[in-house]
Amino acid sequence: MLEAHGAFELVGRARNGREAVALAEDLLPDLVVMDVEMPVMDGVEATRLLRARLPDLPVLAISGHEYEERALEIRNAGAADYVRKARLADELPAVAAALASGRRPRA
Repeated sequence: MLEAHGAFELVGRARNGREAVALAEDLLPDLVVMDVEMPVMDGVEATRLLRARLPDLPVLAISGHEYEERALEIRNAGAADYVRKARLADELPAVAAALASGRRPRA
């Protein structure tokens, strides 16, 4: 979706949270889009590790969950913002652009 938007370049794609952390450390992207639910290591734990290892790297969490506690959990782990999968087309490009450019996340 972000590549199709035209303003983003995808530099890596992880199949699980452990791969996401390793790729981010190797590639040092401007932004990580992290799914909350992933195999091996979930997005909450992967985000927590990324915040500890790469504190300036913004993490944008996405999830299909409608449960507010999952959003709070990943935000508490260090995600800069959160977009529900049902709203990806409407919100993901603008939120990703803001975070990648260093602007503050939405309130």
